[in-house]
Amino acid sequence: KQERGYTKNLQELLQVIPLALVRSASLAKKLEALGCPPEKIRLNRTGIPTEEFPIVTRDFPKDGKWKIVQTCRLIEKKGLPAALCAFARFQNKYPEARFFIAGEGPLEQSLRDISEGLKIKSSVEFLGFQDQQALRSLYEGAHIFLHPSQVTAAEDQEGVPNAMLEAMATGLPVVATKHGGIPEAVKDGVEGILKNEGDDAGLAQAMVQLATNEELWRKMGATAAESVRENFSTQGQITNLEACYRELQSLAQR
Repeated sequence: KQERGYTKNLQELLQVIPLALVRSASLAKKLEALGCPPEKIRLNRTGIPTEEFPIVTRDFPKDGKWKIVQTCRLIEKKGLPAALCAFARFQNKYPEARFFIAGEGPLEQSLRDISEGLKIKSSVEFLGFQDQQALRSLYEGAHIFLHPSQVTAAEDQEGVPNAMLEAMATGLPVVATKHGGIPEAVKDGVEGILKNEGDDAGLAQAMVQLATNEELWRKMGATAAESVRENFSTQGQITNLEACYRELQSLAQR
């Protein structure tokens, strides 16, 4: 919950700071809406150590044993109830599919209750916190990364999810929502498939589309891996950040 006067103080701050760094274009628009002059805004994306998430050659699961994964904090803006509902629909067509959820958070018990109510409890595995090595192994064994983020009741939203980028780096195609900075990393129909927030039927349909088209599944996965390396590599973002620092130094000397 924001403190009283937070927005006013932020608006005043945005007028006096020399530069504002943002992680996504969607967040840049939010700053502009708060009155930040657009010429002060610089895009500095999250850098992903792509060398630690190498591209994986996967077998297309013709036996129907699809492994869906979502990695995140178990909080409202990650859209986990929609993910569970989408998986339940997907499992109607692929009964041997499994859904792996990695992460901790306050919604865990309610999510377990939802999975039980949907009668998918035995096919959903809550893995808890996973270190980077475990995440890499999880992505390597998966077939689709599911991440249906949503705006919360408090109007909280996210930029570009790091976990999604890491999964993409290994060659996982994405099924997600048109939320926050996600469309900046996942172009609909290119690196993955995007649906509206809360559209669990659409999300399930997108997973079925990938599951019934091996060529599309492979093409989206390969494009996802290439796109992350081109636009979100750690070294690329360090170079960009250094340029921002040099610009700040120049402004300070005026």
